[in-house]
Amino acid sequence: MNLKLLDKFANNKCNPDELLEVLNWIQQTEEQSGQIVLKQYWDIIKADEKADSNLSQQRLDRIHHRINLSRPERILLGKDRSLVLKKTYILQLLSKIAVALLIPVITLFIYTRFFQADFIATNTIISPHGSRIFLELSDGTKVWLNHGSKLIYPQKFIGDTRTVMLSGEGYFLVAHNPARPFIVESKEIQVKAVGTVFNVRAYDDGSDYETTLESGKILVQKRLRDNESIICTMTPGQHFSLNHKTTKYSLKSEETFKYVAWKDGKLIFDDDRLDRVAERLSQWYNVDIILKDPKLIGLTYKATFVDENLSQILDMMQVVMPIYCVEVKREKSSDGVFMKKKIVIYLKTNN
Repeated sequence: MNLKLLDKFANNKCNPDELLEVLNWIQQTEEQSGQIVLKQYWDIIKADEKADSNLSQQRLDRIHHRINLSRPERILLGKDRSLVLKKTYILQLLSKIAVALLIPVITLFIYTRFFQADFIATNTIISPHGSRIFLELSDGTKVWLNHGSKLIYPQKFIGDTRTVMLSGEGYFLVAHNPARPFIVESKEIQVKAVGTVFNVRAYDDGSDYETTLESGKILVQKRLRDNESIICTMTPGQHFSLNHKTTKYSLKSEETFKYVAWKDGKLIFDDDRLDRVAERLSQWYNVDIILKDPKLIGLTYKATFVDENLSQILDMMQVVMPIYCVEVKREKSSDGVFMKKKIVIYLKTNN
């Protein structure tokens, strides 16, 4: 295989005849010789891009990204299965699909055949604001996702661990398997469990990271480059909270129900500070709630809501607290989309 032709292919510059030549090579070459050629090509990339060491890695990152975006039906993967694509099928596909659209599929084919035979397709599920979602993973673990949450998980768990990625809030009832710990990752923190029931709150908006344990035992760990550092071990009835700004955390025993009641549609505040209440309402209803006076932070609020809308909750808060709320008129962005709703809370005065 001509390495210059491979470079044209990688940069999406092949004409149809050249693309067919690459496809035929992919189909006909032995796996071992194919690995040698592709290894030579990647070495050339690294040598040519020494001036900017990130470029070669970015190419590989783009391949990973394409893998995550590709539908699982395009590939057959697994330790005891080989990837099978019939040449006739590819030729038929060429006649129907533009070359530019085919490149990501072929790139995926090359990568999975020669470099990552054990790659397992992943799924992404998002719970929209105003909704909660329930799903069951391939190992039998049950998961509830709160408003505005996202979970990335493999179609089938392989290896020594069962790992998922969470952005938002999730409640996990983990299927027991002592040989394969269940790990929930989110940015810098991860929770490791075996057969346990726990809640993780890990939104990407800078709010506190929280974990609540109902049963079993979990390790809360800080994710490092090459390993993990244990922050604490939790036992049933404990609640863990980490402030990202100060890096300080707390671990205390308390009633866990208020932290997990959301999965049953209940929003519970139990003498929570107003800044905490505003944060939870913002995430629950997808709005920006701003406290206008620093003195408001010291106020506390106690209530339980089931299926009330935001206006009803704010009306009730204004009855029992010395506050008043003002909804700011929504503005249009430059692309014509309305900005997120904004609520400003003020402190009532005696005047």
